[in-house]
Amino acid sequence: MTARSAGLAAFVAAIWGLCFVIIQASLPAPAPLLLAGLRAVIGGGVLAFWALLTRRPERARRSGTGSVGWGPWTSGLPSTRLLIVLALANATVAFGAMYLAAGRTEAAVASILAGGQPVVLAAAGWAFFGERISGRSATGLAIAMAGVVMVATTSSGATSPDGVALALLATAAPAGGTLLMRRLGSSVDLLLTTSAQFLLGGAILLGVSALLEPWARLDWSPATLLGLLVLGVLGTGVAYVVWFWLLKQVSLVGLGAALFLVPVVGVVSGILTGDRPQPIEYAGIAAMLAGIGLLSLRREASPAVGFTGRG
Repeated sequence: MTARSAGLAAFVAAIWGLCFVIIQASLPAPAPLLLAGLRAVIGGGVLAFWALLTRRPERARRSGTGSVGWGPWTSGLPSTRLLIVLALANATVAFGAMYLAAGRTEAAVASILAGGQPVVLAAAGWAFFGERISGRSATGLAIAMAGVVMVATTSSGATSPDGVALALLATAAPAGGTLLMRRLGSSVDLLLTTSAQFLLGGAILLGVSALLEPWARLDWSPATLLGLLVLGVLGTGVAYVVWFWLLKQVSLVGLGAALFLVPVVGVVSGILTGDRPQPIEYAGIAAMLAGIGLLSLRREASPAVGFTGRG
């Protein structure tokens, strides 16, 4: 990675590493899906507003009428089917599972489980995008994953099996969404596509929540409102646009390496909020950092252009 790409990837990983800690600050809550949906809608709304402010003059000129109609805006979006898939993967399933998992899993454990995503991305980069995984990269991934396993198997606290399953689902869904966005590449408008998928995914979550959850019982505490703003604006709007932009600049192996910072941040933030890791957990964190360092020693192979169809 370049220094700028590495810094941006680390910023995104740090924000995502804090997600479960921030979510748990608003728990227990009788309507977790409502909070998940509002987070997605806030993030999508911020991006839509930004697109309106920055791109209206340009799109008005392109339309040739001096005004912006629906057509010029939708020209940068993927097909309706792909947009629905992106909305379900990156917002509805990912955020819904994340908020449900937060009530059943320690924040540190949930963040650690996210450490499996780099392996998925690296394997997909090789199978679908023709990215070469060197021996050094494979070794770095293996060391970092060993660190994830060390921490995950020694963490203690209120973590239930269904919480672990939900946390894994919250990891797998956005991994699929990331791969789809990588395949779409420059064929879509990044800002508009990100905004649309979170607005749609958030609307689906709100609809499900309205059917299943008691909205009137939700306590709108300052922690809840602040968490929604931070996760909506930074954790969703800003972080995902940066992440999808990085897909065009960095290999999936390189991006996967940055994601190993998610469990590191999750464990450290857990320590600061009262968790007391065992010595082997510290060793696991050290292994994750060593793996990331090994992956970052030299520049990864450039991302392949297009979809190879291999595998």
